[in-house]
Order: sequence, then C-alpha cells, then structure tokens
Amino acid sequence: MSETSSGVFICFEGIDGSGKTTHSRLITGYLRGLGFDAVYTTEPTRYSLPGRKLRESFFAPERLPVEEEFQLFLEDRKIHLKDEVIPQLKDGKTVITDRYYFSSVAYQGSRGLDWQFILDENLKVSIVPNLVLLLDLDVDEAVSRIASEREEGVNTFEKKENLQRVRDIYHKLADKFPDLFHVLNVNKPIQEVQEDIQDFIVNFLSTR
Repeated sequence: MSETSSGVFICFEGIDGSGKTTHSRLITGYLRGLGFDAVYTTEPTRYSLPGRKLRESFFAPERLPVEEEFQLFLEDRKIHLKDEVIPQLKDGKTVITDRYYFSSVAYQGSRGLDWQFILDENLKVSIVPNLVLLLDLDVDEAVSRIASEREEGVNTFEKKENLQRVRDIYHKLADKFPDLFHVLNVNKPIQEVQEDIQDFIVNFLSTR
C-alpha cells in the first residue's frame, strides 16, 4: 500500500523497557519547539474497538491467542492509518508513532507466527514510514528496568527468553531494511539518548 503526501512518518520501535513512549513523546515536543508541525500517535489505538480489546488483553490473566492478536492489530492499524496518520501526513505534518507494524512482526513473531507472513500481511494494508528508529537495549537491562517500574514483579527467565526473541526479530528487520532503520543504542541515561535522537531526527528532517 502506498500513499503520497508532503508529511514525514517516523516510527519508534524496540523491546519493552527501551523507552519508546518516553522518547517518542519527548521528540514530538522538542520538534514542536523548533517550529515543526509534529504530532504523536501510538498503537494500539485507545479509541477503536480492536485497539481497546488489545489494551484490555495486556492486563488480562491470559493473553489472546496469537492469531486473534494478529488480526486485531491488523484491524486497529487500518483504523489508525485512515483516521490519524494519512490525513495528518497529507496536511504536511511530521507524524511520530509509538509502535507500528514492525512491533507486530517482532511480538507476534516471537509467539510463533511466521514473521515474514506477518510482514507481508501488514504491507498489504499499511504505508511504509520514512524512518524507523529502533531503540536497541540489552535484554538484561530491559528486564531490570521493567522490574523496577512494575510492582507485581517479573518472571525474569520467561521475560528474558521472550524479549530476546523479540529483539532478534527486530535485528532481522533492521538487516532486511537497512535504508529504513536506524538502530540506536539506548543502554545509557534518558537525557543522553534523547539528545542522540534529537540530533539524528533534526538532521534527517533538514536533509529531506
């Protein structure tokens, strides 16, 4: 699927604990301060029926079957693109999204679905972004960050195994699309990471 627009579409990806939400929100505010017409979006959405079902499932005792999860993400993504992303790109805005179809590839792929199949199905209904910023974090550090932020604690062994599978798929995607992905090491303080992101994205936007 392809759309022509005057806007710029940037997505933030990475394993849990890598700081996607924090940094995508910070860079949106920073770009606005520089005069860019930047907007923040996230997946799954909070307003669509499939998006709400997905968010409810995140806190349920058991996750949805992976096939159902995959279909809900696909439906929510169509709504996200139609209602938010494409109209704002056509208005010339810089759209920053916290997760996109690469998350589906990595996370549903880590649960056993063929990641190439997930990618192919998403490309049928999605537009390709201008840039993917992959916030790359060591799995041990990710588990440590998650454990410190969640009162209920973490099954460390299970979490590490899963996050490693997710991270491996993200790296396969970065290798597959080297002109699209920029991999950024985030094993350092938030402010340093944000400064790296600011420098890279401002340079990226200024050379377009």
